[in-house]
Amino acid sequence: MADSIPAKRYYLSTRKDRGAEVAALTEALRAAGWERTYVWTDLGNAGPETLAVAAIAELKGVQDANVLLALLPGGFGTHVEIGAALALGKPVILCSPDRKTLETPYPCIFHYHASVTLLISEELHIPDILDVMESRLG
Repeated sequence: MADSIPAKRYYLSTRKDRGAEVAALTEALRAAGWERTYVWTDLGNAGPETLAVAAIAELKGVQDANVLLALLPGGFGTHVEIGAALALGKPVILCSPDRKTLETPYPCIFHYHASVTLLISEELHIPDILDVMESRLG
């Protein structure tokens, strides 16, 4: 009987205005065999009903992922998604440009949770992100 290979699914959380970084990272992860569980879009002027549906879909994306990848600074929902992943026992990878971003306006204790891996670099270093993601598959 062959060993089963774990699925490589991730949820990406960040601000909506980081499209260029997200596109490059998503393409590199796809090329490495990773599947994004939910692709959010800018909901701009969406009404409450659309926002409610999107909230459920985003949390389902977190639930379906093996790993949550967060690019800081994030948007309003980023820390909600981090919290959901931690509550579900999912590993979280936080990419931050510096320590100040992790601690502004004050340190977030969940950045230091045992299930969180911090990657601090001014620019996204995709090979490091991939290495950590692969090591956190379970």
